[in-house]
Amino acid sequence: MSVLPPRIVVCSNCQARPGAGAVPTLAAHEGELTVTWHATVCPHHLADRILAGKES
Repeated sequence: MSVLPPRIVVCSNCQARPGAGAVPTLAAHEGELTVTWHATVCPHHLADRILAGKES
């Protein structure tokens, strides 16, 4: 079993980076793992949580 090297993605909306107040969204697709960072108030973060079933 091999470990996927993560690809870091900066959110096009909030431009968050790893650090204070930023939260990651993980996605794996076709042999690639991506980590997208968002501010907690970013609408993309909320959309990711809804798609994951964490929000109604």
